Amino acid sequence: MWNGELASVCRRHHDLVAVYEAPDGGLALLLRQTLVPLHEERGRWFNETRRAARAAVASLRAAGVIEDVSVLQWRPLPDVAEVLTGWLCCYLGDPERLAQLADIVGARLADREPATAAPHRAGRAGRAAAGDLSPTLLNWYRDMTPCWLAVEPQVRRRLILRTHEWIVEGVLLPMARGEQPEPADLGPTGRLVWRLVRVVPPGELDVWKAWIRLTVNDLQRALAWPASRRREAWARWLFAIPYSIPVTGRRPRDVATRSAGRHGGAA
Repeated sequence: MWNGELASVCRRHHDLVAVYEAPDGGLALLLRQTLVPLHEERGRWFNETRRAARAAVASLRAAGVIEDVSVLQWRPLPDVAEVLTGWLCCYLGDPERLAQLADIVGARLADREPATAAPHRAGRAGRAAAGDLSPTLLNWYRDMTPCWLAVEPQVRRRLILRTHEWIVEGVLLPMARGEQPEPADLGPTGRLVWRLVRVVPPGELDVWKAWIRLTVNDLQRALAWPASRRREAWARWLFAIPYSIPVTGRRPRDVATRSAGRHGGAA
């Protein structure tokens, strides 16, 4: 449903940081205003977000959008985290402001639920894990949270946290129930690859596909270990795998800049 015309519409609204599309086609708008206003600022904040949202939604409706449109500034932080990490980003107007707002969400949720297994995900997997996984493993993850949240660039941080979420849901929780992880999850079209690809902003898949491939390959090797060796140190290693993999590609604008430099030198 998203197209170039809608992106052009969004670019006319400077308060619109990003637009996310749900699997059912609904849209969520991320505005420039803070997600956690102070009590004394809420009146002005609400007026500003309402004005910006009305203008953006009116333009989208005029361009043919009929799906539901919500505003992330007006939704609970767990919902915002789920949108940022689970919905497709179909328009990105200000990457720097997006990173700032995502950091706020992650930090607030980490403070609110220190023992969860994926702070940006608002703890749906983490709450389940709290009852099924080793308390020492959860405490270790909590102590490591500042490291996960400090990762740059922001896309890599989201990829790491999304992988951590899969590790909890797809590996550790099934093992705690006496089940085996599903190998198909790590296939080229498996659930983990699908989730990671959806985190990558439009036009940047070439930058991150090597990172995704290396992460999946290392997880496949880790899951090949015999059950007798899958202890707590092994579980910590799973979380460390995506954290240890660097960015191996280059952003399209970096390539363009170098190319322009070469042409400029030749002139």
